[in-house]
Amino acid sequence: MTRRRLLGIGCTLVALALGLGPAAPSAQAQLPRLLPLPVFNLPPVVNAGLDQVITLPSSANLTGVAIDDGQPNPPGVLTTTWSAVSGPGTVSFSNARALNSTATFSASGAYVLRLTVSDGALAVSDDVAVTVNPAPLVENKIDPALLALMAADPQKLLPVIVEMQPPLPPFLGAANVDRALEALDLLRFNGVPVAALSLIDAAAGFANAAGISALSLVPTVAFIHHDATVGPRRSAEPPAAAPPNQVSGIYPRVVKAHRVWRRGISGNGVTVAVLDSGVAADLDLIAPANRILASVNFADVRHASDPGGHGTHIAGIIAGNGSRSGGEFVGIAPQAGIVDVRVLGNTGSGRISSVVRGIEWVLAHRTLYNIRVINLSFGAPAPLSYRADPFSTAVEIAWRRGLVVVAAAGNGGPGRDTVLTPGIDPYVITVGATDDRGTVDRDDDVFAWFSAWGANGSSVQRPDLVAPGRRLVSIRVPGSTLDTLYPDHVVPAVNGATYFCLTGTSMATGVVSGAAALLLERQPSLSPDQVKALLVRNTQQFGQFGQTGLPDPSADGSGLLDARGADRALQRSLVVPSANGGLRPSDGFARALYPVLFGSPLYWKNPLLGGVLWNLFTWDTLAWNSVAWDNFAWDSVAWDSVAWDSVAWDSVAWDNFAWDSVAWDSVAWDAYTLD
Repeated sequence: MTRRRLLGIGCTLVALALGLGPAAPSAQAQLPRLLPLPVFNLPPVVNAGLDQVITLPSSANLTGVAIDDGQPNPPGVLTTTWSAVSGPGTVSFSNARALNSTATFSASGAYVLRLTVSDGALAVSDDVAVTVNPAPLVENKIDPALLALMAADPQKLLPVIVEMQPPLPPFLGAANVDRALEALDLLRFNGVPVAALSLIDAAAGFANAAGISALSLVPTVAFIHHDATVGPRRSAEPPAAAPPNQVSGIYPRVVKAHRVWRRGISGNGVTVAVLDSGVAADLDLIAPANRILASVNFADVRHASDPGGHGTHIAGIIAGNGSRSGGEFVGIAPQAGIVDVRVLGNTGSGRISSVVRGIEWVLAHRTLYNIRVINLSFGAPAPLSYRADPFSTAVEIAWRRGLVVVAAAGNGGPGRDTVLTPGIDPYVITVGATDDRGTVDRDDDVFAWFSAWGANGSSVQRPDLVAPGRRLVSIRVPGSTLDTLYPDHVVPAVNGATYFCLTGTSMATGVVSGAAALLLERQPSLSPDQVKALLVRNTQQFGQFGQTGLPDPSADGSGLLDARGADRALQRSLVVPSANGGLRPSDGFARALYPVLFGSPLYWKNPLLGGVLWNLFTWDTLAWNSVAWDNFAWDSVAWDSVAWDSVAWDSVAWDNFAWDSVAWDSVAWDAYTLD
């Protein structure tokens, strides 16, 4: 409007100068000399466009408009320049001197961009606001399970894991530890802190509804998880009919492990970390030499080496050597070492955080004890996808660091989508169970009625394979909770020694962990992906004439474990295959590994995804989010060469007595599936 008014005044001045007044004198008369008209240079008119809201890795398309009157002349040249006025990160322009440009941003937040236009004498600017990755609703940062518990009892202290956003470069010291300690401080101000979880850039503790809501408002908090109870789970169905004296002490022969022993392979030199209720010093594990190499506790106060009896039973399935029974009852890898990592308390339960802390300890000590396998014979309900699951994040980091993780599918069958976390994660080896009927003959084997299976919202079906899991005979812990509750499960050996039989995918998981140890003794250089490929691609059939008891063709994965078949495939392979190609890790994994991967080559599955030129992005201009994680070619990362030395494991003390202030949920041992 101002510009139009000035132009009108100029026209009036021109009209007056042309003499629109008295009549002009004759031609012979002397005319007065006209003065040159004044030149008015008006400032340009500029518009930087509408405010924008974008989600990275998309770019902001800038479409500025500028109008000029052509003055001064000369030079009369209009120049335009884009610049960043404010924002949390840097801004790159495809062409900062063009009206139509593209802006890319290095971090999330609110930015102000300025378009400046100059005609050589006068300059005018206009600003546009660009919001990058707008903050989600507070509810979206809180686990739905927590929201329900908050609504039910706003004053109750609830178990939480507070996960942080990745730090911005430059990374000083151990970024994961700093983030974990920051989360611990936030819990100190908004609840009850328990322990930092450096493995996943998080901390565990307790908070009520008000505290959780306050935590969700902190910009550096990525997500607040329910620190769910973990432990052995009971079946949804009653036991199938079977003779009361039917037990299975011959499971090594069912999976053909005994044929691997004949070739001198029995797990020697390979250590399996058993995360469970503890491991007792039984003769089958300490004679003639002690193969329990270390014992640590991340649960409640331990008054006995294994008060529950569950962990020792699993350790015997993996590595018992039959010393007590004169060789009658032997595990799958009878010379393997065991590390006892206690994460289940006296009630038979723990929390996801206690298991994460145990995995962190294993990573810190994997070289000292040559730990190659982690056995997880328990789980927690999985209401969310593995992408949003902190348990999945922890096992994926361990997997990428070179540890084979073997997890139980769970005992929630026979219904679909009943798999527990971390068995829902597509990277680990998830194990279901069969009933071998107490015979070596595989024709009478059937899929165990309690064995969980399904996809749980993922595109990957679980389990990967099955192994014997019904009434497996292994080490007994006299006086333990299970031993006291179920005296009828005591199994005598011929020489008078006593053992114990238990049922569940927990037992089947131990069988597969032992088979992994056999492969790793044969070829220590195998990666977790190669171990998984060998075990999953070399299984055996079971059941006769299709009588397998499967509720679905996918319920048993690739079939029944065949330790001898996997070992033969390894010996015959010139190039050992790998599993897990083309998978996308969890969101927490991507956040936690951001400082480790920063600066490595960027390869994209689709360089033109969403019409964006992904190859133009660098680590400095790309803010990681779900779209970027989906498109990143994770298989291109050389995991052996990344900067793992920038990560500190097991650097924060664990105060297990802090749990005493708030009672754990109990997974009572007498609710466990036993038959």
